[in-house]
Amino acid sequence: MNVSTRTWDGFVRGYHWLQACSVAGLWYTGTEGLMDWHFALAYFLFALLLTRLVWGLVGSETAQFRHFVRSPKAVIHYLTSLHNKHSQPAQHPGHNPAGGYMVLCFFALLSIQLISGLFANDDIISEGPFAMYVSGETSSLLTEIHAINFNLILAAIGLHLFAIIVYLLGKENLIKPMISGNKSLPASIAPRITNGLIGWLIFAMIGGMIYIYFAQEIVSYLF
Repeated sequence: MNVSTRTWDGFVRGYHWLQACSVAGLWYTGTEGLMDWHFALAYFLFALLLTRLVWGLVGSETAQFRHFVRSPKAVIHYLTSLHNKHSQPAQHPGHNPAGGYMVLCFFALLSIQLISGLFANDDIISEGPFAMYVSGETSSLLTEIHAINFNLILAAIGLHLFAIIVYLLGKENLIKPMISGNKSLPASIAPRITNGLIGWLIFAMIGGMIYIYFAQEIVSYLF
């Protein structure tokens, strides 16, 4: 018998929606040439991502890499079971095996985007804080990677939204649990949940260091 079970802690849910808003904001500010805001949002997302990676080691069971990163064989078995009318796909408290790889994909793409941005330049006035430490050729290459990689991020977002729609058509709502934090599950597989406030405290510490070393001048200028 399924019961409403706490599945996602407050930090994971907040991270998910703030990441989406940050990527949208970075797209808009980059397109419109609002580079001060672009850098400020990038530093904010950098702090979020670093915290999420730490939370993947010490956070709630459903947030931990060891919980949702499965073998390729497990992913194939899961995807096959979706099309098998004679078997019911196993229920997962957090990300299913295929969804776990989607999460890793986002982490990798965002890491490439943020790191390349540290060395990028717009050939006019704006440049990342580390651009001065590499040659102009290297900075230009990383700027190109920065632009190409964002298109890959958009493609990944499109795939993610497509998967959400497919699951909705299959009568499994993936959005609601990421808002409420609860999911209908057997009590026997209820995950261990860590207080999300701990995650936000880690975010505050990481964000504070990024602010001091990189973002202080920009944030002071904007506000």
